[in-house]
Amino acid sequence: MLMMTTYRIRPFLAEEETKELMAAFAEFGTADGTVSHYVFADGGGGVVVGEYDGLAASYRNILNYSEWVEYESTPLLDIDEALPLIMDALS
Repeated sequence: MLMMTTYRIRPFLAEEETKELMAAFAEFGTADGTVSHYVFADGGGGVVVGEYDGLAASYRNILNYSEWVEYESTPLLDIDEALPLIMDALS
């Protein structure tokens, strides 16, 4: 399953909280299956795209950061897979 997760750093983190978040990331990193991980240039968050067999491993990784970060995840379909479904729905 292909999944896109957009995350936002909780507003007004203190410097010490930011250090704790960076220490957690140094320890746990990204979930197995991560394809790409980009940060927003405004420093407010980022986006992760991953290919997962199930959601448990990704969810477990998110729990490492939930004290400092808010998430929104969306399942993705390749356009070649989605287009026939769209055309079928329109017929």
